[in-house]
Amino acid sequence: MFSRTDYYNIINYILKRTRDYDAEVLISGSVEGLTRFANSEIHQNVYENINTINIKLLKDNKKSELVTTDYSEKGLDAAIKEAIQNLEYAPSGDYPRMVKHPILTEMCSQNSELVKACTPENRALQLKESFALLPSNYQAYGIYSLTSMRLAYGNNNGVKRFLKNYYAKVNVLVSDGNDGTSYYSTLTQNSKGFSLVDIFKHVINRASINNDRKIIEPGEYTVILEPAAVASILMYLSFAGFNAKSVQDNYSFLSGKVGEKVFDERITIVDDWHNKNTMPLPFDLEGFERKKLNLIVNGVAHDLAYDALTAKKDEKKSTGHSVAMPDRGGIPLNLVMEGGIRPLEDIIKDSDNAILVTRFHYMNLVNPRLAQLTALTRDGLFQIENGEITHALENMRFTESILDAFNDVVEISSDRKKIPTFLGNYYVPAMKIRNFKFTGKTK
Repeated sequence: MFSRTDYYNIINYILKRTRDYDAEVLISGSVEGLTRFANSEIHQNVYENINTINIKLLKDNKKSELVTTDYSEKGLDAAIKEAIQNLEYAPSGDYPRMVKHPILTEMCSQNSELVKACTPENRALQLKESFALLPSNYQAYGIYSLTSMRLAYGNNNGVKRFLKNYYAKVNVLVSDGNDGTSYYSTLTQNSKGFSLVDIFKHVINRASINNDRKIIEPGEYTVILEPAAVASILMYLSFAGFNAKSVQDNYSFLSGKVGEKVFDERITIVDDWHNKNTMPLPFDLEGFERKKLNLIVNGVAHDLAYDALTAKKDEKKSTGHSVAMPDRGGIPLNLVMEGGIRPLEDIIKDSDNAILVTRFHYMNLVNPRLAQLTALTRDGLFQIENGEITHALENMRFTESILDAFNDVVEISSDRKKIPTFLGNYYVPAMKIRNFKFTGKTK
């Protein structure tokens, strides 16, 4: 396991040998202990330690980039040599310059109680206790892991960055072997309030009522989207709208609408790594400090996420949202959606006729300019009548413009959940929405 000093030594070694270039080095590391389970038995324990080194050189408007996992001196020398040679054949371009300030940013967060609770032995004991809750005809499948994520960055401007944090992740699927399934996924950096047994109780309860499904016809329905379903939608909005690249390419549903009201005034969405319910990430993969973004404020579109290249194009400063995907630009990773007044439980109790959606899968963009998405429901679609879940429904396909859906909001829950996403997690509520369009049914 590499220490901060080890990472800096590798970075310094590379920068010393590339001092004639605009050079930057990013090292991403992950130390993960993962327990996999299937058929209500632990079938695999995995320990993985990976470090990936990205070397980027810029000179005479040419750029070269190379990735290696060989951090021996011989391996680094070979990578440096190849990166320099590649510059000769690289096309010329108008590339942004490297970050200069601040010189040093470091963050090390570790919850000792979480680390202690998630040792391989304790993960096994918690799973044993949880498996005992399962009815005889149900089986559990999933993962339970503890990960230490590390990022280190340095460049020839003297800038240094380092991050280390720990988080536990749980994915649980419970099934009766037929249609009776339910699913729950969460990520936490704090052992307080985290209970695997409580997660299993919730999933078992939902799976037990996800049977004898009835079929409904395609049409417009009032739906209650649980946090996992809301998070899926927000993730696609991040890629297709909340980033400057999509607006510059006239691809975004926010193209020409920044500063205008686009959603219901009760919707406020920010990107804020300082929020304790998301994964702390103080700098991006280009070394720039991550700024808080007020993406949607009371329904009005405000900030966009920039990386260095998109910022240069708009003559702005990077907001620190590079994910090392230039074709995507800056991506918000720490989405926090403001909650409403009442908890989800009360919203369900006050619903005379609605459909409860657990989560979506196979989601895709249909029309990014309209924020039109399509996906299938999964692991629990339920009819609510007179404030109670009365029966399960066969899965449905929705095709809907989120511009329409997020302007037809009935209510937003006060309680929010941490939902794992692309990198880290969101913190989002449930949403009750009218006239949600189901366009197909499955069996």
